[in-house]
Amino acid sequence: MKKNCLITFIAIICTSITLIAQNTISNTVNNKLSNYTTNNYPEKVYLHIDKPFYSPGDDLWFSAYLVNGITHKSSEKSALLYVEFINSKDSIISKRKIFIPEINAAGDFKIDKETKPGKYYIRAYTNYNRNQDSEYFFQKEITILPTKQGDLLPTFLKNAQIKSSSKTKKPILKFYPEGGYIIDNLKNNIAIKLEGSFFNDLKIPINIKDNNNNVITTFSSSKFGLGKFYLTPKPNVNYYASIEIEGKEYSYKLPQTLNTGYLINTVHARNNLLVNVQSNTLPKLFGATLVIHQRGQIIFNQTFKDAKNSIVLKVDKNNLKNGVVHITLFNSEGKPSAERLVYINNKNDNAALTIEKPKDYFGKRKKVILNLNVKDISQQNIVSHLSMSVRDLTIFPQKHTIKNIKTWLLLNSDLRGKIKDPNYFFEKENDMRRSYLLDLVMLTHGWRRFKWQNLLYQQSSKKNSFEAEKGIMISGQTFDMNSPYGIKSVPTRLTFLKQMKQEPIQVSNAKGQFSYGPYIFFDSIPMLLEARATTFKSTRKENRFILISPKNTYSSPKIINNNFKAENNTLNIDAFYKHYNYLKEIDSTFKQQQNVLNEVVIKTNLNTKNEERRKEMNARTSYGSAFRRTDIENSIQTGNVNLLDVLQTINGVQVIGDEVFVRLLGNNSRPLILVDETPVDIEDLETIVQEVSFVDILNGPEASRFTSGGPVISIYTKSGSGVISNSKRKPGIIDFKANGFYTAREFFAPDHVNGIEEQTKADVRTTLHWQPTIKTSKTGNVTVSFFTSDSASTYLIEVEGITETGIPVHKTTKFIVE
Repeated sequence: MKKNCLITFIAIICTSITLIAQNTISNTVNNKLSNYTTNNYPEKVYLHIDKPFYSPGDDLWFSAYLVNGITHKSSEKSALLYVEFINSKDSIISKRKIFIPEINAAGDFKIDKETKPGKYYIRAYTNYNRNQDSEYFFQKEITILPTKQGDLLPTFLKNAQIKSSSKTKKPILKFYPEGGYIIDNLKNNIAIKLEGSFFNDLKIPINIKDNNNNVITTFSSSKFGLGKFYLTPKPNVNYYASIEIEGKEYSYKLPQTLNTGYLINTVHARNNLLVNVQSNTLPKLFGATLVIHQRGQIIFNQTFKDAKNSIVLKVDKNNLKNGVVHITLFNSEGKPSAERLVYINNKNDNAALTIEKPKDYFGKRKKVILNLNVKDISQQNIVSHLSMSVRDLTIFPQKHTIKNIKTWLLLNSDLRGKIKDPNYFFEKENDMRRSYLLDLVMLTHGWRRFKWQNLLYQQSSKKNSFEAEKGIMISGQTFDMNSPYGIKSVPTRLTFLKQMKQEPIQVSNAKGQFSYGPYIFFDSIPMLLEARATTFKSTRKENRFILISPKNTYSSPKIINNNFKAENNTLNIDAFYKHYNYLKEIDSTFKQQQNVLNEVVIKTNLNTKNEERRKEMNARTSYGSAFRRTDIENSIQTGNVNLLDVLQTINGVQVIGDEVFVRLLGNNSRPLILVDETPVDIEDLETIVQEVSFVDILNGPEASRFTSGGPVISIYTKSGSGVISNSKRKPGIIDFKANGFYTAREFFAPDHVNGIEEQTKADVRTTLHWQPTIKTSKTGNVTVSFFTSDSASTYLIEVEGITETGIPVHKTTKFIVE
């Protein structure tokens, strides 16, 4: 009796320990996923590019989208995006730093006329993206074609139709058991994939045999080389797949089965997702935990408390977003033991993008007016961020099944490996065949966003190596120039030259690090960084014995070529050059027929050189003319003379040793010294005169712009950069130009009604119109207009983007120019 009680007690204790352990796993998953979605969510980047093919000398236009990877709404982390143009040798040809104020922003690359034809790549990422592998970056292949048909064509264009390579060697056949493993005595759903373009559109019969050559089941592969079969394996029996191609049989051994384990089977009902979890282990499903989430947002998280072989769960699909759902079963020890991905297509989570055009046929050089709008399932307008490309389909055809913003955000960006023709699965709603094939894609591709080991066992307090960037940071480190020459915490100061903007003094930290920003500015801005050993008020020379080391310029992440995903876009090369030559003929004919304007002679009175010089100097200053001005550039020939020697030749200025004074109301006063209207120290004036253009001495009202009292010596350099380029900078001060965000060029859109220059030139645009940022509203349509060209052809209008509620949209339509 006592023995039985002891056994019961031990069983209760073990059960309690198991439940406690599983409750811990359930709570850990909940906490980790919650932190992942709210604090450590990933960012997703997408680029809409104006066309798939280019020629040397073309412009490449893009619209960059940046969103929260969980909600697909505007990201609250980064506002700075890097976009790189890369050649096939993994060298960055050009780079853009783009500021994203909302969800998308414009950018472009100019393709050099000397660029060699071939494959090139564009990749885009935020600094925060770098905390994960580069496979999470947006990457897109583009093709640059030669301008002459006789030139060397890219190899992939010549061999685009060759499929025989798959016949010459044993085809690759891979197996993907649903849940991850094949379990004995349970009905297993096993997907297969025949790799190679040869199998994309062929049905290949496949036999499943045991080790006695008995045929257990027969099925066929379908589109993309995908297929599946069911198998209930017996213990200690080996199974093989057999295929026959052109009279030759190939055999493949199935993965080794497990005696015990777990299975996850899923079935799409009309409004529900049915999840069947099975086990042939002891204590069956007791203590196992099932977690279902979508992009990290928990749908179901529960530990089973019943010792059952099978449990069926019903999930309402109407409460889910469109996209990939991740199902994981943890065993009683808290280890992931079975996993399944499914795709949810919820019609209530869709948005309708409409492109209204007045007609389908237009003449040459005629105005086209489009109305764009986005509505939700209840026909309410949704605020959306869009971009639009209009291009010549004859010269630049597009395969309708390739990647777009919808397929990228909902499919490609969440799955491992290449998804061939992703838009094939989105073209037709409620198409049973496409839904079946999409489910096979889920079975044959793993989840890429995170691994459970990393998520569950990494410390929550662990800092990311790369911070999210809201703008441009100016940072560096300070060192003592006296022995022992170590890191030193000292006051620093940043000055924006030209704007006369000086940041508050900042003391570098114990590691000597300082950081100013974030700033939002475009192009490049001259700046001055200063540091002092004690205080900026001290005039002692040793106070400046501080070395400033600016932070190293940004270096791009390593380029891994196999991360790039080819689009497999189609191109009829003969039709391309036929139409390309047709456009050149239009241009040549137009030039021959255009009128030559008669010479027009315009006579005017030329201003004297002195008047022009005076206007030039007045334009340089913020205050216009000055009462006491010395034109050093044109009036003084001094050679390599110290500027202090020149200053003392100016009436009212006195130089005594290293001090400069301006005589004001009978008294000598120390002036404020400016270089290009930026304050400097007197030591900074030890330079050659040729760098200086002119000097103004300001008193009274003239000086009040810069100081509340006292005179001003305002020195203007020839470069106007606020920096005397040949200056021998003293310790404690450096100057440099900070590169700002890239300013996108404006797409040239001719006006064939009001334009003058357009009437004298042929219009042979292949990208007819490009509008990178379009924002719809809740009140109605957005109107976009452009003119057709001189080319009779079929044109594609492609609009894509995302709603402010996080729903990606994509739409195309065509029109003809006769």
